[in-house]
Amino acid sequence: MKKSFLLILLSFFLSCAIFKSQNINPFIGTFKVKVLDIDGVDVPGVLTISKKSDAYLSKIVYENDNIKKKMEILSSYEIDNKTFLIEAFVDGNQIDFELDFEGDTITGIAAGMFEVEGSRTK
Repeated sequence: MKKSFLLILLSFFLSCAIFKSQNINPFIGTFKVKVLDIDGVDVPGVLTISKKSDAYLSKIVYENDNIKKKMEILSSYEIDNKTFLIEAFVDGNQIDFELDFEGDTITGIAAGMFEVEGSRTK
């Protein structure tokens, strides 16, 4: 009986260690973001990132003059374990978003000159 109990207890600890060691992808989720100071105005948006097989899928819905618009995403990919790049097409121009993920917080740069900040909502 004592050996069975110890075997069950050991199995429990090993299974917890396995679950704890699994990497959770920091990029996948929904984030409330803002691109700061575009012509004196902060532009709010919602960024959603998912992954299908090895490819990331991103969706950005932003608000311009109280009208919600969906951004055309060209590509999305991971640079390293905390940096993510989104290439998008906005108003006839390609805009790159380089985003750094730290826990539930996003900071970064858009179009090489506008600061981006945000936080995870889901």
